[in-house]
Amino acid sequence: MILAVSILIALIVPIGFLVFLRTFDLHKTAKFRKNIVTLVCGIIAYLLAARINPAMVNAGWVTWDQVVRITAPMVEELLKSLILLYLVSRADFNYVVDGALYGFGAGIGFAVIENVEYVEGNIEIALVVALARVFSTNLMHATGSGLIGTALAFSRGEKSKWRGGLAIVGGYVIAMAFHAAFNTMVNAGTFLVFAIGYGVVGAILIWFVIRRGLNTQKQWVGEKLGAEDRVTKEETRAVTGIEKVVDTLLQPFRERFGEEKIPLVRDLLYKQAEMGIKRKLMETTPSPTKRKEIETIIQTLYREMEDLRRRIGMYPMMFVREVYLGQDFQVWAMIQSRVAESSTGQKGGGLFDRVNDRIREKSIKKDES
Repeated sequence: MILAVSILIALIVPIGFLVFLRTFDLHKTAKFRKNIVTLVCGIIAYLLAARINPAMVNAGWVTWDQVVRITAPMVEELLKSLILLYLVSRADFNYVVDGALYGFGAGIGFAVIENVEYVEGNIEIALVVALARVFSTNLMHATGSGLIGTALAFSRGEKSKWRGGLAIVGGYVIAMAFHAAFNTMVNAGTFLVFAIGYGVVGAILIWFVIRRGLNTQKQWVGEKLGAEDRVTKEETRAVTGIEKVVDTLLQPFRERFGEEKIPLVRDLLYKQAEMGIKRKLMETTPSPTKRKEIETIIQTLYREMEDLRRRIGMYPMMFVREVYLGQDFQVWAMIQSRVAESSTGQKGGGLFDRVNDRIREKSIKKDES
């Protein structure tokens, strides 16, 4: 019974980390099905590494201690990144958020199968092993491949090949160093709490990368969405502030139009965000073939958006736009009220009072002269 519970923890908790991290992908650009693919490829990477690492020792090339501290981090990060190299090269790949989440998925896939092996090899302390690994080793593996995915994605959005190449090399070096430092620390018999802290720091690092990537994507969306996509300024504002949609838009929309159209509105905003990102990536894609593929995706997104607008309906779409347009009026009303609060007399605020004072001073000087 304890063994079964331990295996469940070893499998479910790491995948739960990935599911939780995906909630920070506010534009929903990282596709769930591709994260499943990365999980499976992470498992395959482990099965390959489990044969390569011992084979290197058996061949007399390295000692087992050298494998743990040096070669295993290199081999394992390279193997986990193979699926990332493929995904980043595709036209439907977006930016850093995708790279971080797909990399995290590959690392989790690698970790869960490794968990099962360690748990089954330590039946007497299976529960302790499972709990210790999910909060330390698993997060380390996910962080390492997440950093590589981030670096690959960053290079995709760079016009400079030199900077893009440097980012990739840096991503691999940092990921391997992060992995090697963890292995060395654990192999030296460090306290469990430090190993767990190391893993948590890695997860926080990936979360930070995702947040930074989202900010960049918002800038891209605001810059590239426009009239050619039949996206109004109000819709663009909704997309770039999409994390506020649930509180400021979807709730009043739900009250007026019901639950049925909520998924349609949400899907429309996500597609608009992806279209803005794709238009920005067109500028940094040197390959004519890839640019054509991206343009095809943009055209598909446009058709899907038109279909969603028709399904949502004219009046509900007006409501979506008016809510955000109305926010502008609310902002100006707030500014005017604050100016009025600072006033010492005339309605309109202290600013107008100062203007009147200046005019009065000039009139007095003119009369005196």
